[in-house]
Amino acid sequence: MKRVWSAVLLAAVLITGATGCSRASETLSELKQDLKQDVALNVADENAVQEENTLEVPDPNDISIEETYEPVQTIGEAVPEVTVSLYFADADGEKLVKTEKQIPKVEGMARATIETLLEGPEQGSGLLAAVPTGTQLLDINVKPDEKKCIVDFSQELRNQLAANSTSEELAVYSIANTLCQFATIDEVEFRIEGQTVTTLAGNADLSGAVTANSSIVK
Repeated sequence: MKRVWSAVLLAAVLITGATGCSRASETLSELKQDLKQDVALNVADENAVQEENTLEVPDPNDISIEETYEPVQTIGEAVPEVTVSLYFADADGEKLVKTEKQIPKVEGMARATIETLLEGPEQGSGLLAAVPTGTQLLDINVKPDEKKCIVDFSQELRNQLAANSTSEELAVYSIANTLCQFATIDEVEFRIEGQTVTTLAGNADLSGAVTANSSIVK
């Protein structure tokens, strides 16, 4: 812009000078030409700046969105079930009675079956729980190569058990018979609170593994 104003002032001086109208006319013509060139250059510079500061906005139609999602389990989808055998005491508390129940099929079936056994018999069945109420399964370890199952129970299995041979025998074989239904288990080893035991109430011998006993089943 300084160059433009300088050109205008120069034109005024030349016009009013003694060189004459012809010279002034030529000078004005040259100044107009320079002025046009300056204006063109300024416009070009401004356009270049605008182009540099212009953000490129992508076309929404060119944007692709990749959808990712986790598969959702359908509500009400049927869960596979399996029939297991559970052994409870009869109404007289003298023998075991074999019952069957449908439970969900899971990876650790031995654990799931014993936990179901500890829930006790169905109401109205006329059967009794052979394992003392409150007994909890702390751990279970199935060794298929040895066909052995090591079960660890809470202290209620021993402390809440009636001090007679029949009750102890029913409790032991309620558990052993229930576990030995599985092809990978032939014998059961008992533990209480992580410790090996030789007996529960002083009658049953638990110093070694216990096998199923069909003679106690009614």
